[in-house]
Amino acid sequence: MEWHHSPGPLETSLEYFFNQRQGENREIVDLHPDDSDWLTACWVLKIALAHTVIEDRVRGPFPLCHLDLHFGNLLFDDEYNLTGVIDWSNAQAAPLEQLSVCPELVIFPGLSQEKNQPIVDFKTLVIQFLKEMENEISKGVGKSTPLDEQQENMEQSQHLTRLSTYMASESAEVMHRQYMAPPKGSLWASKRVVKLIYGDNISWEQLRKVYGCMPLL
Repeated sequence: MEWHHSPGPLETSLEYFFNQRQGENREIVDLHPDDSDWLTACWVLKIALAHTVIEDRVRGPFPLCHLDLHFGNLLFDDEYNLTGVIDWSNAQAAPLEQLSVCPELVIFPGLSQEKNQPIVDFKTLVIQFLKEMENEISKGVGKSTPLDEQQENMEQSQHLTRLSTYMASESAEVMHRQYMAPPKGSLWASKRVVKLIYGDNISWEQLRKVYGCMPLL
């Protein structure tokens, strides 16, 4: 995946995610010209942006994001204390939604509930920790984070959608599926996104009839 589909600077989260999605959609169309399923996948992943962007944070603040945060890039001591984070080569200021994208927090649809449970439990712990940290900051007990320090009005910042709230929502999984899908895996990812957004109310075949012949703008 290319991390920069436009040079910027970008003013809104919509621009950030739209440019990223359009860039990858063009790659998909080049790989699969005149294929209705893949064209539908492009449109589904593009439409998904409307289900993922946080309205009250469209114009920021934009925190520093690692963009490749997983266990392989975390360093621990013998007592399992986190001592460092490596591979910051793609780090950038990005929308808050980007902080929710972490492969360690997303279940595998092909696995049983039992095998996915450790991932669910780990995500619950992460969200719980974030809530506690956010509550401490709002009460003036904890230390301010770089995200809060970017806000000119700290009181106003407390009324914006919190990262913990977003991570607990279905929008966060939709964000992960559409953002992390490489061009070659976008067809599978788009079908997963359809299930998340529409459930059983709209089928892939119905979407293909609408978007399978619609030029990608």
